[in-house]
Amino acid sequence: MSKHDEFIVEPRGDGQWAVIKPHAERASSLEESYRDAVDYAKEHAPEGDIKAKGLNGKFHHIQKRKK
Repeated sequence: MSKHDEFIVEPRGDGQWAVIKPHAERASSLEESYRDAVDYAKEHAPEGDIKAKGLNGKFHHIQKRKK
C-alpha cells in the first residue's frame, strides 16, 4: 500500500473538515461537512485506508485497505 492510498479526515477550527494524506503539509481537500470529507476520501482511495480524527483527538477507521 502506498501513502497515496491513505487519507485522514480531521476537523478544522473553522468548522470545515480536511482530507489529508499522511505526512502532507497541506490538505488534499477542505469540505463543509464530515460526510463530504469521507465521500471525497472514498472517491480518491476506493481501496485504501481511511481514518477519521474525532473532535476528541482519537482516530477510528472509516475504511480499511482491501486486500
